[in-house]
Amino acid sequence: MLLKCVIFWVHFLGEDRKELFRLVSKFSTVGLEMGFSVVIGLLMGIYLDRYLKTDPWMTIVFLLFGVIAAFRVIIRVAKESQQEE
Repeated sequence: MLLKCVIFWVHFLGEDRKELFRLVSKFSTVGLEMGFSVVIGLLMGIYLDRYLKTDPWMTIVFLLFGVIAAFRVIIRVAKESQQEE
């Protein structure tokens, strides 16, 4: 369904195709960065908890670090969008 929508918009926009693909790739990258930030923080916390036997404190701390990193991605993209306008 999503692919059909994208194909429709690519056909509808014609010359603005490059801009559409740029925006789609930019925002899909943002989602991936946010997800990976949280997952990496969580995995690092779990590993450190097992290694240091501090269950669940390192998991909580590094999960929060991952969430903070995800918010930084949002802030960065918002600033870039404002500069482009």
